[in-house]
Amino acid sequence: MTRRDFLRLLSLSALGAALPTLPVGAAAQSFRVPRTLMLHTKDRWKLPHILEWLRERNYESVGYADVLQALQGKRILPERPIIITIDDIAPSYIQPYFLAMAEAVEKVGYRGVFAVVADQPPRRAERGWAQLRELADRGWELDTHTSYHSYLPALKLPDLRDEIVQSAEWIAEGTGRAPLSLIAPYGAVYRREREFDERIFEVAAEAGLAFVVGIVGGRFIGAEARPPYYVGRIGIASDYLQTGRWIENFYRGS
Repeated sequence: MTRRDFLRLLSLSALGAALPTLPVGAAAQSFRVPRTLMLHTKDRWKLPHILEWLRERNYESVGYADVLQALQGKRILPERPIIITIDDIAPSYIQPYFLAMAEAVEKVGYRGVFAVVADQPPRRAERGWAQLRELADRGWELDTHTSYHSYLPALKLPDLRDEIVQSAEWIAEGTGRAPLSLIAPYGAVYRREREFDERIFEVAAEAGLAFVVGIVGGRFIGAEARPPYYVGRIGIASDYLQTGRWIENFYRGS
């Protein structure tokens, strides 16, 4: 068995050997994707107020692994779930800002998802990968934000595989935990208008990923949907109050 085959099996075993369809009990209704926040290090100053706002309104943090289990009918999500994602952490050099943001999230009893730009293989960035493993041990989900943060729709198929499959393999190798999601740089999953670039989803499936995460839309997963499922996110506003309004209006117009 080759190294790539081994890592592919690790990815699939983390998904329960096969990616799910919606359970029969879902009937014709769609699955509501938890409200999802997209943060970057520039948002670190706003994070404590946002977390306080969430706690005061009884939101509970979940990850894409929880969403996958809910889709499989294996668990029930909390009444007010929230996914907190933080983009652009990279093993080549992990800025202290990322670790400070993780500590702020943990301080209120939450965990979240780091979108990892897997820009170096584990053998060439041992310290960075060790820090990522520590975050995973603390309950953080580590998902792929590609290898080099490229604009995916512009790439040819071999380059798409380098960005998606290679990064997923490096995360699995470097942390011992296979990623579940492709968090697309710039939320770019469309070829034109609202037409999905199906190649991105095909390569994500090849990498054993259950979700493709963009920005626009993706508030619901239809009963007939097949993995990898498309889900969306919202960014951070100029202040925590406006961010709160965006959170509350997450499903409006979807």
